[in-house]
Amino acid sequence: QRRHDRAPGIPFSVLLFDIDRFKQINDTWGHPQGDLVLKGIVQLVQGQLRNIDTLARWGGEEFALLLPQTGAAEARAVAEKLCLALAQAEFGKVGRVTASFGVATCQADESGAALLERVDEALYGAKRNGRNRVEVS
Repeated sequence: QRRHDRAPGIPFSVLLFDIDRFKQINDTWGHPQGDLVLKGIVQLVQGQLRNIDTLARWGGEEFALLLPQTGAAEARAVAEKLCLALAQAEFGKVGRVTASFGVATCQADESGAALLERVDEALYGAKRNGRNRVEVS
C-alpha cells in the first residue's frame, strides 16, 4: 500500500457527507428537483470552503471534502458548520434537507485506503446515530 507523500507534521483531513433520505426527495419531488438540491448543496458548501480545500462528488448523494493543513479539531468544526448550514438552508420546493458527516484526520504512515475506511465508518456511524450529525474517527 502506498503511503501519502506529505510534509511531516502538516495534517490533512477528509470529510464524507451524505444527504439524508435523498431517495425520498427523488421519490417525492422527482429527479429534476433532486438534481437542483444537489447543485444547491454544492454551491452552499463551496461558499464555505477555503481555496485550498477540494469538494468532490463521491457518488450518488455522497460528497468528499479534502482539507489540507487541517487537524482533527478544525475538521470537526468545518463539518459541524456545514451540517448546520445545510440544515438551515432552503432548497426550492423540497425545503430543508440534512446531511450526515464522517470526519477523519490522516495519521502518521496511514495508507489512503485506511484513511478512507475510517472516514466511511464515521459517516455510517452518523447515519446509525440519528442522521444530521457529525461523527469523528
